[in-house]
Formats: sequence, structure tokens, C-alpha cells
Amino acid sequence: MAGVLAFTVACSPSTANSTDDAAAVDSTKIDEFLLPPEDAESFAAEPGTPVTAPIQGGTVSLPYTHVLPLPDGPIGDPEKTYTFCFSQALTGSTWAVAQQESVMIEAARHPNVKVLYYNTNNDPLKQVADLESCLAQKVDAFLIWPHSVEPLTPEIEKLNQAGQVVIGMERTVATRDYDTWIYLDHRKATADMAEAIGEQLGGKGTVVETDGALGSSPQILWRTLLAQNLREKYPDIKVEYTAPTDYSRGQGYKVALDFLQSRQGEEIDAWFTQYSEIGFGVAQALEDYDRTDIPHFTVVDGKVATQAAIDGTFFAISPWTPIHGDVALRAAIYHLTGEEVPHDLALGQPPLITPETAPGELQRTWPG
Repeated sequence: MAGVLAFTVACSPSTANSTDDAAAVDSTKIDEFLLPPEDAESFAAEPGTPVTAPIQGGTVSLPYTHVLPLPDGPIGDPEKTYTFCFSQALTGSTWAVAQQESVMIEAARHPNVKVLYYNTNNDPLKQVADLESCLAQKVDAFLIWPHSVEPLTPEIEKLNQAGQVVIGMERTVATRDYDTWIYLDHRKATADMAEAIGEQLGGKGTVVETDGALGSSPQILWRTLLAQNLREKYPDIKVEYTAPTDYSRGQGYKVALDFLQSRQGEEIDAWFTQYSEIGFGVAQALEDYDRTDIPHFTVVDGKVATQAAIDGTFFAISPWTPIHGDVALRAAIYHLTGEEVPHDLALGQPPLITPETAPGELQRTWPG
């Protein structure tokens, strides 16, 4: 945990000095647990039959139905109801809603499956309390999208040591004490993004980065790995940092305005946001400040963000699918029914979405 804690401290400026931040990134080693182990079993997306999204409406195609497949019908003992605790890190986000929908779609295929849905409202201590509540209710398995590393690592280890089936997804914690974890590919995503930024800037200039929730694994990994890739491939690109956000549009707008009014805001060649919802807030600030000429790069697709790439709001988007909750539920079912399942699963990273490729991707992406 030392590396995680050191990096959390290093990432807490309001409008950070880029030189100091670069030194902090250079001296910080990412905790090995935040990335998938080398032997993680990898799967590419294979969009399945479109189904109706139960909350947001419209249609959605689950891209990983071929991973740990299950037939329709009851699981395990058909006379027993199996109860699953699904704990999410964030509310008020179409990404979180789509992740929940993917669990709901899978659960609906099995009449003796019951899912208890918990959402932290972006509060890691509430998430710990929710998990304790599930433990007291003697659920059969836990599906966890953890808020942040430091508070959730010991709780997940506690559940594992208590003999609970623990399945994690997307965000990571500093342990391997779980039954199965579903990883997305930060290494490839950050390398692709660094390449796109470097090409757009011609290898020289200043890119501003706006982070998500401090101490969450995507905030740590995007900030560190993107900086490393830029430094290795484009050493003449400097990175400045705004204050972090809670991954919301409103916080994106606020921190962008603060940055644009600061000394660092005078020279900006590109802007990178760790989530497209943050990006929409930043885009509004750039418009209000008459700086719409700045190319904007972001993470997380969905129909709204993909359309924004077509409209020119985003220069490139790193796809970051929330449609993996069904895989987590099936992994838990496999464990409960004695089926073999890998300890670590890695979901393949699609290419960046650009204004040129966005029209085709708009037909394939999730509803958010």
C-alpha cells in the first residue's frame, strides 16, 4: 500500500505546479496490485444480441456474453434462491447505471437469482458500511466496484478471509485476496491516448489534465501511466494539472474555470479529462472562456460522448466499457456452483474513437 498512499498524497494540488508533479510521478511506483497480473486471461469484445436496457431504455449489446457463458434458467440448486450483493462506487453517472444494467440483464435470465443493489453516492466509507450490511445478511457472493484503494483494500481482504465469494471489477485495490477480478486495460488505453495527444501537438506543447476521484485506481493509473507514456515518447510535452474532481460534469466545469483564470491557464495546447462527464464540464468552461480551439481528449464512450466526438467536442475518446457487470455475476455463479473460473480476467481495449470513426461506433456503443 505504500506506493498507493504516496501517490495519493502527491496528487492533491488545487492547481498543481507541473514540475513538482512530474517529479512526484517519476518517483512513484504504481502498486503492482492495481494492474492485472501477467497471467490474467484476456478476452476481446464480441457484441451479442441487442437487448433492452432496463433503466436507461433503448437497446444495448453486451460485449462479453461469451466470457463464462451460462444458459438461461435456474443456477445451482433450483429450489434455492441465491443472493448477491452488488456494491457500486458512484451514483449520478450513466456509466454506473449501464454497469448496473449489465448485472440486471444477466440476473433476469436466472429465476433463482436475487441481487441487492447498493450505491455509495461517491462515499468510500458508505461502501464499506454497505458491504458490512451485506455480510450481516449472509449473502452468497459479493460483486464490488470499489470507490478507492485505501479504504476498500482491507474490507475486501476481510470478506475474502471470512470465506465470502468476492468478485471485483474495473477499479482495483491493493490485494490479490479475492476470487476473481475483471480488469480493463489501462496500459494500452494510456499508450494510445499519449500517442494521439503527441501526434496532435506535433511532439511539443502543454496538455492540461483533469483527474477523477483522488485515490481511486483509475485516477492513479491514468495520471501515472499517461505521464509516463508522454515522457517516454514525447519529452517536449509538458503536463499541467487542475484540481481533481468527483468525476462529475459540475466539478469539471468548476476546476476548469479556476485553472483558466490562473497563471497556468495562459498557455494550453490540449486538454485531457479522465472521464467524458468531466469533459463536458470542461468543454462548457472552454466555451464560456472562448477557448474552444483547444483539442480535448477524454475517456469513456457511450452514445452521448460518441456523438460529441462527431460534433467536435472531443478530439479522441478512449472507450471504457461499463458493460461487464454480467461477467462479474457469472463469475460469482461459477464459483458458487463449483465451476472453474480464472482468478483474473482482462477485457480487451478497443481503439480510440475519433471524429472519423465515431459515426460507426455510435451504432455499437452503450446507451449512456
